[in-house]
Amino acid sequence: MFNFLKPRPVLTEQETRRSLRYMGWGNLSFGSMWGLGSGGMMAAYALALGANNLQVGILAALPFIAQVTRLPTILLVERFRARKAVGWPAFAAMQLAWLLLGLVPLIWDTPGNMAVLMAIIFLGVWSILSSTWAITSNTWLRDLVPPDNMASFFGRRLARITIAASVVGLAGSFFVRWWEGAARPGDEVLAFSFLLIGGVCTFGIFGPFVVSRVMEPMMPPAAQSQHSPVKMLLEPVRDPNYSRLLKFLFVWSVTSNLAIPFFAVYMLKVIGLSVPTVMALTVLGQFSNVLFVRVWGGFADRVGSKTVLSLSASLYLLVIIGWVFTTYPERYFLTMPLLVALHLLGGAAASGVTLTLNTLSLKVAPEGQSVPFSGVAGMITGLGAGIGPVLGGLIADYLSVRSLDLSVIWSAPGGMTALPAVSLSGFEFLFGVAFVLGLLSLNLLVPLREEGEISRDDALAELMAGMSPVARAVSSVPGLNMVSSLSYGYLRHIPGADVAIGVTAYQLAASTQAAVVSADRGRAGAAEVAHRVGAVLGYTAARMTDTTEYGLDLARHATRGAVHAAGDITEELGSVTQGAMLGTLRTLSQLQVAPAEALRGAAHGVVQGAVEAQRDLAGAVEAALAAARTSASELGITDEEAAAAAAAGIREAAQTLEPEDFEAVISVLPESVSRETDADSTA
Repeated sequence: MFNFLKPRPVLTEQETRRSLRYMGWGNLSFGSMWGLGSGGMMAAYALALGANNLQVGILAALPFIAQVTRLPTILLVERFRARKAVGWPAFAAMQLAWLLLGLVPLIWDTPGNMAVLMAIIFLGVWSILSSTWAITSNTWLRDLVPPDNMASFFGRRLARITIAASVVGLAGSFFVRWWEGAARPGDEVLAFSFLLIGGVCTFGIFGPFVVSRVMEPMMPPAAQSQHSPVKMLLEPVRDPNYSRLLKFLFVWSVTSNLAIPFFAVYMLKVIGLSVPTVMALTVLGQFSNVLFVRVWGGFADRVGSKTVLSLSASLYLLVIIGWVFTTYPERYFLTMPLLVALHLLGGAAASGVTLTLNTLSLKVAPEGQSVPFSGVAGMITGLGAGIGPVLGGLIADYLSVRSLDLSVIWSAPGGMTALPAVSLSGFEFLFGVAFVLGLLSLNLLVPLREEGEISRDDALAELMAGMSPVARAVSSVPGLNMVSSLSYGYLRHIPGADVAIGVTAYQLAASTQAAVVSADRGRAGAAEVAHRVGAVLGYTAARMTDTTEYGLDLARHATRGAVHAAGDITEELGSVTQGAMLGTLRTLSQLQVAPAEALRGAAHGVVQGAVEAQRDLAGAVEAALAAARTSASELGITDEEAAAAAAAGIREAAQTLEPEDFEAVISVLPESVSRETDADSTA
C-alpha cells in the first residue's frame, strides 16, 4: 500500500525527468496556497481577526521559528534513509492545517483574542509541517538535480513558486475587496475563510497527489560514526568554515526580519492602502523576483553563491532604509512611485538572498553530510527569522506613541518657515534600526570560504560594467530622478546602490545572451540573431524616457551579451557578431540614435564581450568592421565613415587590454581607419 514511499536504488534518466516535472507541479500547489496565506494576505487576515503589532509579528515569525523542529526530521532521515516517507505525509497534512486556519472566523468571534490565538496555533502547526517538508524535499531534489546546474534549477523552482503565489494572491485580494462591499457588517473577515477553504479543496488536494508520484533516489548508507545524534548535529558548528555561515545566517535573519514582515502592515495601517493595492505591489515585487532569479542563478553559478548573497543582501538594505521616505510624515506625491521602486528593487534583492542562502548551505556542507548540515543551517536561519518579527513587533508597539521630528527653519524679515527634514515614529524607527544592524551583519560574511567564488569587487565589476546607461534607466522611474544627478563615484558608497544601478546593465547583456542562445539552438544565422537581439534592445529601450542620448551604452551592452553567448555555445563567432551588430544598429537607428554613436558602442561591446568570453579578438574585430560596413547604407553613411566609427569603439575597448592583446587588436584595423582614429584621438 505504501510502496510509493520507498526509495529506488536506481533511477533512469526518463524517471528523473518525470520526477522533476511532478515536483514542479507540487511546487505550484505549494506556492498557490502560500499566496493565500502569507505576506499581505496574512497581514490583512490578522488585522481582521483583531491582531496587534506583536501578534502580527508572532504570526510572521512562526514559519521561521518552526525551523528548529528540523532536528527530529534530520534524525528520522538519518536513521531510516527515506526522505519521501517523512516528507510526503507532512506535505499532505499541511493542507489540513490551512483548512483549520480558514475555519477560525466560522468558529470563534472576530475580532477577538481567541480567534487570534487559534490562528497562531494553526499556523504554527502548518509551519512545523512545512519545515519538515522543506528539509526533506531540498535534500531529495539535490540527488535529482545535476550539481553544476543546482543554482539555476533552484532559481527556476523559486520562480515557479513565486509566480503561483503572485497570481493566486492577487486574485484573492480582489475577491476580498469585492466581499467587503457585498458582505454584511462584521462578516468581512469571512472572505479569507472562503479563500483558504477553497484553496485546500483545489490546490491542497492536487499537490500531494502529484508529489506522491515523484521517485526518490536511494540515499547512500550512513557513514559509520561513533558520535551520538546530538554530536552529529553539533558538527556544523564545529566546522570552522560552516560555523561562519551559521553566524551570518542568524544575525542576518534577525536584523532583516525586524522590518520585512511589517511592510504590508505599514502600507495597510500607516499609508492606508487597500488590500488589492497592497497585493498588487506585492505581486510587482514578486514579478521582479522572478525576473531576477534567472539573473542571480546564472550569475551565482559563475561567480559563487557567497558573492551573489553579498550583492543582493546589500541591495535589500537599501530597500529597507528606503521605506523611511515613503511618508513625509504623511502620504505625499512621491509615496506611490517610491513604493513601486522599492518593491521592484526588493523583489530583485529577495530572489538573490533566498536563492543563495539555500544553495550556499548545501554547497559549503562537506560531501555526504548535506542533510545534517543544511538542516542545522535552516534551524539557525529560522530561529533568527523567528526572533526578528517578534522583536520588531515589540519595538513598533513601544515606538508607536513616540516620535522624532527634526525641522529646518528659515528666518526672514517677513517671518519664519519650518520645513520638516526628518520625522520618525514606530515603523520608521524600526526600518532605520534594521538597516544599521544589517550593515554590521554583512561583515560576518567576509571570512566565509566557498569553492569557486570570486571577489565581490570582481563580480561587481562584471555586473556593473558601464554604469551610466543603467543609472539613466533608473532615473526614468518616477520618483528616482535624483539618481541621474548623482555621479557613480558617490552612489557606489551607498550600500546596495551599486547593485541597484549595475544589475540592469547585466540584465540587458544577459537578455541578449539568452536571445543568441535561443537562435543558436534553432541553428539560425546572422539574420535571426539580428532579429532577436534587436527585439531585446527595443524592449529595454522602451522602458527608458530618453534613448537618443544613451545609445552608445545601450549598443555596447547589447553586443557584449551576444558575444558572451558566442563564447559559450557556438563556434560561429563571426555570424553571431555580425548579427548582433546589425540588430543593434537597426534598432537604435529607428530610435533616432546617431549612427556614429551606435557604431562606436556596438563595436566596443564586441571587443569587451570577446575579452570576457576569452574569444578570438582578431576575429571579433574583423566581424565588427564587416558588420559596420554592411550596415552603412541603412544608416545613411559611407562605408569609410562606418568603419571609422566602429574602429573608434574598438580602440576604446582595447585601451584596457594587456599590451600584446592591444597590439593584436590594433593590427587588425585597416591602416586608413587606424590613421583616422589616431587623428581623431589626437584632436
